[in-house]
Amino acid sequence: MAMADEMPADVRSSLGQLLVEARNYATEGDSDTAASLLKSAHTVATNKLPEGTRRDRLRHGCLSAHEALPDGILAAAYIVAMERRLRD
Repeated sequence: MAMADEMPADVRSSLGQLLVEARNYATEGDSDTAASLLKSAHTVATNKLPEGTRRDRLRHGCLSAHEALPDGILAAAYIVAMERRLRD
């Protein structure tokens, strides 16, 4: 039986790719591209994850990382925290 907060494998993969790229661009100083990728990750989380704590935390993390830009180091720290949540 699937749990309500379970993440489908394809969504986990998509979010993982978006977050890795966002982190890389943030640390390289490309805030515009990082922001675009974070917006995409937020949209995926909103549209593809079931309502619940995981979805709420990932959406909040995307917004927090976006707000941290252009501080790439701080934004990357938020993104790393979200990447850890993907493995949970």
